[in-house]
Amino acid sequence: MKPTLLILAAGRGSRFGGAKQVAPMGPHGETIMEYSIYDALNNGFNQVVLVINKDVEQDTFELVDKMTTVKNKISYAYQDLYTEMIPADIQAARLKPWGTAHAIMSACDQIDGSFAMINADDYYGKDAFSTMASYLQSHTAPNNYSMIGYDLANTLSANGTVSRGISISDTNGFLASIVETHGIHAQGDKIIADGNQEITEGLASMNFWGFQNNLFSELKTQFKDFLNTAKDLTKDEYQIPTVIDQMIKKGMIEVSVLHSGAKWFGVTYKEDASYAAKAIQGYVASGKYPSPLWV
Repeated sequence: MKPTLLILAAGRGSRFGGAKQVAPMGPHGETIMEYSIYDALNNGFNQVVLVINKDVEQDTFELVDKMTTVKNKISYAYQDLYTEMIPADIQAARLKPWGTAHAIMSACDQIDGSFAMINADDYYGKDAFSTMASYLQSHTAPNNYSMIGYDLANTLSANGTVSRGISISDTNGFLASIVETHGIHAQGDKIIADGNQEITEGLASMNFWGFQNNLFSELKTQFKDFLNTAKDLTKDEYQIPTVIDQMIKKGMIEVSVLHSGAKWFGVTYKEDASYAAKAIQGYVASGKYPSPLWV
């Protein structure tokens, strides 16, 4: 069975100044998320679930309605309405979304079988979707998890330093650790981080994960612990890397690190949008995508 793609599209874009997931980038106003959906459905995935919230609901519906050839393959989950297990007084005091792990958990009723997760406002490239779909179709055991790792040079910004999770694999190709590393930039033919430290190994984790369906029950178990131990439930976030780390330590899973040579780029600030639009329109001009995308 082909896997499902789960897209986290509930962000409010506070630093960007609006909902990034519906920001136009392509020649006919297509968004980054649309190109990810196109790449996924043409490279091994057969369904898409969008995690959204009520703030972006109408914009998202209008966007998907224009995706005439694939909109029947797209369904929705609402992160802000998924309050199971959250006491009403705590939910009322919440200042922001609950984090990526909670966003995934909100889609538990929409997904059967294995699935992959990405961010709506990041461009991952055709190769990454093909690699992930192939893995998920051939590795179906409950402990077979995966992540896409990018060459660090393919994730840098021309506009300043970046922070990246640098993944290190063990001798069997499984994820051993992810180290959050800051101040990363190119310096000649070297890649340097804070402290003038040269980075010579590891791949960048850009939040492209492959999961089995047993993740949902573990998410609920760990969320109970999070609610009991978080220091500030008005703003602390329940994040997927923390959940995965705990599952590895418990011996529940092995995470295969799958290399992609694709160019990754994302949109965090408004200044990133012009680069993303130029890159995507360049791909369209070179024939990688039809224009308009949905014909």
